Amino acid sequence: MNLLTGFVVDEVKKVFEHYTNENEVDSELQMIGLDFSYICHYDSILKEVVVGRDREIKLPNDFTFIHKTTCYDNRNIGMDRGGQLRYLYSSPIILEQEPKFFLLCTSHIGHDPFTLLILELLAKFISTRLETHVKLQEVHLKNTHMKQITETVSAGSLSVDKFGTIMLINEVGADMLGLIAEEVIGMPISEVLDNQAFSLHVLKSGKPIIDKEIKIKINKGQYYFRLSSVPLYDHLDEPIGIVYHFKDIRKEVEMIVNTKSFFHFDDIIYQCEEMENLIHLAQKAAMQDSSILIEGESGTGKELIAQSIHNYSNRSKKPFVVIDCSAIPRNLVESELFGYEDGSFTGSRKGGRMGKFERANGGTVFLDEIGEMPLEIQSKLLRVIQSRSITRVGGHEPIPINIRIIAATNRNLAQEVSEGSFRNDLYYRLNVINLFVPALRDRKGDLPLLVQKLMDKTAKREKREVPYLSDRIIEVLENYTWPGNIRELENTMERAVILANGEIDFQHLPKRLLGLQNMNSSATLTLNESFIDQPSSQKPKIVMERHLIINALKESKGNKSKAAQKLGIARSTLYEKMYQYQLL
Repeated sequence: MNLLTGFVVDEVKKVFEHYTNENEVDSELQMIGLDFSYICHYDSILKEVVVGRDREIKLPNDFTFIHKTTCYDNRNIGMDRGGQLRYLYSSPIILEQEPKFFLLCTSHIGHDPFTLLILELLAKFISTRLETHVKLQEVHLKNTHMKQITETVSAGSLSVDKFGTIMLINEVGADMLGLIAEEVIGMPISEVLDNQAFSLHVLKSGKPIIDKEIKIKINKGQYYFRLSSVPLYDHLDEPIGIVYHFKDIRKEVEMIVNTKSFFHFDDIIYQCEEMENLIHLAQKAAMQDSSILIEGESGTGKELIAQSIHNYSNRSKKPFVVIDCSAIPRNLVESELFGYEDGSFTGSRKGGRMGKFERANGGTVFLDEIGEMPLEIQSKLLRVIQSRSITRVGGHEPIPINIRIIAATNRNLAQEVSEGSFRNDLYYRLNVINLFVPALRDRKGDLPLLVQKLMDKTAKREKREVPYLSDRIIEVLENYTWPGNIRELENTMERAVILANGEIDFQHLPKRLLGLQNMNSSATLTLNESFIDQPSSQKPKIVMERHLIINALKESKGNKSKAAQKLGIARSTLYEKMYQYQLL
């Protein structure tokens, strides 16, 4: 039996029991479904209600007539055990204006109006109960669906009746507004939220409000939401309540600004002890909320370390907002960092704008090139760190924020402090945990790993085979000082992979790595210097130069002018080098 049938059977059981207790008549009540899939009857011998599929009931051949109206059958339907004739009475159980079941009664009395009346009253009673039950089920199902929907969406949802009493608020909305759902349901909304945006005005106007930016004071601070208010009406077009939907603007901003971090500690390629110590310290620092200062030369990967720290911390699911302090125009630094209110200055966007610190709430702010920040903004940043709140330009109310600050610089901030170009109090606030990223030239043994990784990356992107890299090329790379660090190495290997055809050779490397750009300078070898007489520190460079000249001559088929042109040097310089390297 389905749930609906089960309910009807239960109701019929109650009716059967009541009927047989109150009416000492020699009758037998039965109920059947239209599909005859089950029979519910009152057994006069067992004195109990029996439900089953197997019990056979003998009905007239033209039984279908009872589908049309309440009636009794003039003919008998058989003999009972005592040899008496039995007569059939029936009355339909109605649902949605259609008969769904039939209540039957067999009696030894024919044409008994009392039995027929009782049967009709019982059938109507069950019909009413069934109709009510189905409607309650529908309401419950709709409420359950509505609750599931409101609890699974990322937006806050709150509904009130026409008097402003809170009927429903989902957990997301309660969390946004700093409320406890169970405590506020049943309370007037005016007592819970002191904000005109949650008024009942839309019930009077009949016009919904869509995506209006509002401010709400919560815990002595103010937060910004995007609110929609939709009036609700019944089938008679009478107002019955309002549904409010609201979103935290900061979460919307996350979708359109760079607030994601992609790198993890596992992405950092290293094997040297200096980097191992750095990663170990960074992982420890990630588990705390203290400010971190990352120092190191340009191109060493300071942002990669910062992103890894964020993704390793308990803030990993929150925004990671990058602020390049050297790229923001000086006159816009304050509004970019802290935001501004509507009409705070000429040219400001209507409705105001959220700053980067506010966007990062709950997550991490990465202040890149912190040494470039103007002194007047440094003092305001110090107040943000101390008070954990910001105030928009043109605003007066503090907005609480919960952020972790990671700063990075390629400058010597300690020296900047001593020279007065960086605030010492801010320096010590930022430098709670100090991380120094070593330059590439100081990462002994890491270069071959990094080179292979960068070649694989470029080859995959360009959909080509990874070229072969000989020991002599590795020697060139290892003897270069890499002033641009990993960023320069990445560009170099990208160029080499693109230019190479199966194997990376000297001509696929930039001239600065080979020293060819200095061939005409006084610092190069003189004509009388012999290759074999050079100190060991000069030999790699000499080997490279000699090899490049040989390759250029081969490609030019011995044409000195074309070879010199390929090498980017004068023809006379080529002759000097050929004589020096005993190629003439």
